[in-house]
Amino acid sequence: MTSFLNEIVNSNSGLFISGQPDTGSGEEFALINPANGETLGVLAEASADDVDKAVKSARHAWTDSWWSTDTERRIATLRKLSEVVEAKADDIAYLDAIEAGKVVNESLSEDVPDVVANLRFFANLVEQAEGRFLQGSDGWGWVEQIPVGVVGCVLPWNYPIAMLGWKAAPALAAGNALVIKPSEDSTLSALFFARLAIEAGVPEGIINVISGQGAVTGQALGLHNDVDALTFTGSGPTGRRFLNYSAESNLKAVSLELGGRAGYLVDAEHARDYDAIAADIIGAAFGTSGQNCTASSRIIFVGGEPDDFSKFTDTLVNAAQDFKVGDPFTDVNMGPVINQRAADRIKGWIDEATKAGAEVLYQGPAVPAEGSWVSPTLISEAPAGTALSTEEVFGPLSQVLQVSTREEAVERINGERYGLASTIWCEDVAQMKWWADQLRVGTVAVNGYSEGTVATPFGGLRESGFWGRDNGPEALANYQETKTVWVAP
Repeated sequence: MTSFLNEIVNSNSGLFISGQPDTGSGEEFALINPANGETLGVLAEASADDVDKAVKSARHAWTDSWWSTDTERRIATLRKLSEVVEAKADDIAYLDAIEAGKVVNESLSEDVPDVVANLRFFANLVEQAEGRFLQGSDGWGWVEQIPVGVVGCVLPWNYPIAMLGWKAAPALAAGNALVIKPSEDSTLSALFFARLAIEAGVPEGIINVISGQGAVTGQALGLHNDVDALTFTGSGPTGRRFLNYSAESNLKAVSLELGGRAGYLVDAEHARDYDAIAADIIGAAFGTSGQNCTASSRIIFVGGEPDDFSKFTDTLVNAAQDFKVGDPFTDVNMGPVINQRAADRIKGWIDEATKAGAEVLYQGPAVPAEGSWVSPTLISEAPAGTALSTEEVFGPLSQVLQVSTREEAVERINGERYGLASTIWCEDVAQMKWWADQLRVGTVAVNGYSEGTVATPFGGLRESGFWGRDNGPEALANYQETKTVWVAP
């Protein structure tokens, strides 16, 4: 895959339009390896004119090719694409590791298989779809789901290929054409995926990729009057901008998956194996360097005696010591954070919290001086008024605290402006049902951190999301319109 990287950089091919590599005409931006801080190369971003070119390509392909009308052929092509992606798993994992610091073993075991599963799931779902037929004295007809047309997909950098799969698979299965804007911090795997799509038989122009920064490339895509729907995963402030772009342009449908401050709640009365619980928590908090909207940024021990909490905290620290940090190409659990800005922000928030009175319970071993590294860290609860008391950390850091009652724990979760996900460890079925009923978040994981499967909808409440879900049959609704055909008697 070094050859693909060199080809992209040497030819300045940060765009893929109408089935061909292309060069942006905007400002240059650097591709940085976060593990060592080295510059991999420089690309020119897509200008507003380049975005317009990509959207026109998508519209032309959607209108003039067989993609939106030949469902059987489209399904077969998506299944072929899943096979091609599966065969290129090593290459994709390399690209996400070199550019985004993703641990290769994690990409191979989770991220790439997730893309494959999404492509197959939505192909199967569309194949099984049935229309709704109606008949009465005043006529007869049917209701059908049709593709919206051109879909803009704006991706985050934390799961470059996996999030592409979450957006692209249902949108493609529904019969749409795509303009994909990957993050400027993780561009390569999206460009590679577009080439694999051509290899699998997807018509030229159905998948277009435009690289660039949000202020130019993302804004031009959000404001474009010929984009019918847009899906975005990322920060709250950027999500709000896309809602504004929609209002200022053609009122395109916008689906947003935004931030989270997930809690991992341990019901002391119904939790026995602290070792198993701690191991699961550490993976949930520090996996992907904590750069996950559902990362367990708060560990809440509910009830119990002070000695129980002390024992639990000691077990957490022991589990954290087994969590390996290092080169993402080696056998480790965690690599660097995405860039130096993120590393500085996370360290700054830790410093602020500790100066305000939070206690460092654990801080991992020394990390490399070069690159954007943050040691996995556990602290006591951040005092009110600090950034960590209200903001999404998006890094390898979690707070450990104890509350007296289940009701107080619920308020800690439901009182947040975010409502994406949380985990509850409770080994009593009746009590577990109470927790599930009380927690108002998009996903409640029980007795083990999880985001569900490809078949379960993923998204949040409150400021964690807006209109729509990723995954599950519900995801198709983001990319379809409902059409009624009625025949007079």
